[in-house]
Amino acid sequence: MKADIFFFVTTIAVILVAIGVSVGLYYIVRILRNVRDVTNRVDEGSKMLAEDLGDLRTSLKRDGFVMANVARFMQKGSRWFSRRPPRKAKEE
Repeated sequence: MKADIFFFVTTIAVILVAIGVSVGLYYIVRILRNVRDVTNRVDEGSKMLAEDLGDLRTSLKRDGFVMANVARFMQKGSRWFSRRPPRKAKEE
């Protein structure tokens, strides 16, 4: 009789622990997905920043230090932090 009670209580405890571990794993997977999304955004942003810095460097070499070049660079800077996809540059 005592053994039956022991196994019943142990079974309930194992089930509760399994549910707890499952919930914990679910949240860990969600956190890892969010981390992946954030790293993708950082990667895209760093590529855009490198491209914009290259454009600024090229225009500074070509035209010298012109305030319009710096202003154009700062306007592009706002797209680094936006959630919208970047606009394609018009090709001439």
